[in-house]
Amino acid sequence: MATNTVQKKPILVIRPLRQGDTFLQLLEDARLQFCHIPVMQIQPVDKDDLVYADILDVISKLDRWDQAIFISANAAEIGLPLIAQHWPVLPSGLQFYAVGQQTAELFAEYGYPVRCPKKQPNTEGLLEEIQPLKHLKGQSVVIFRGGEGRQTLGEELTARGGAVRYCELYRRIIDPLKVEEARAGVETASCLVAHSGELLRALGDCVDRHIPVVVPSARIAGQAQQLGYNNIEVADNALPQSMLRAVTRLQPVP
Repeated sequence: MATNTVQKKPILVIRPLRQGDTFLQLLEDARLQFCHIPVMQIQPVDKDDLVYADILDVISKLDRWDQAIFISANAAEIGLPLIAQHWPVLPSGLQFYAVGQQTAELFAEYGYPVRCPKKQPNTEGLLEEIQPLKHLKGQSVVIFRGGEGRQTLGEELTARGGAVRYCELYRRIIDPLKVEEARAGVETASCLVAHSGELLRALGDCVDRHIPVVVPSARIAGQAQQLGYNNIEVADNALPQSMLRAVTRLQPVP
């Protein structure tokens, strides 16, 4: 937890724990007091899980896909090492896409070319900005993601003519003990930072409808409103710097 002498209440962050979390580091660098209670865990599919065979099937046949989309940094962190292991040389003609800049940055370690939306680094931006995904008749698309994610991307790419398959690399597991800890933490927090609607829903009914809530998009702001929150600050996007700017609009840097 970062500390300073000006801020009296901590910022409550409930996103999953990540190695080298840039957003938390930015809060630390800004000398903003925060409390990180990860109410969700990212659990990679185990090798003994039946789903793992599906993952290997997709990756071993990577040369059959025209487009490969990584929906999150978690998907890239889990999927790219498997691809590198099975494919010393990438199949020709395969194009990688990343939904956001943080995800795209992970491709550099492997030297893989990747495209991502610039103006709107999310699913909607990918659909709107990336020209090769506009017309997909006769093309196949694999989407690397976590289980039970949004269907918007796959449904739209199918409507555009693509043959779409999901590759579920991880599961999002809600930790009930952390949920209770976070619900209690809301009562003493200066604001709540939620990077997804799923995280807000994990908290259940609104604990304090007046607490400022920082979210990365208007879509998630709408979900927060439905849950009863009425003081919502919307960041430009989910990038760490954008989320920090939204936080500091509520909580000026000392």
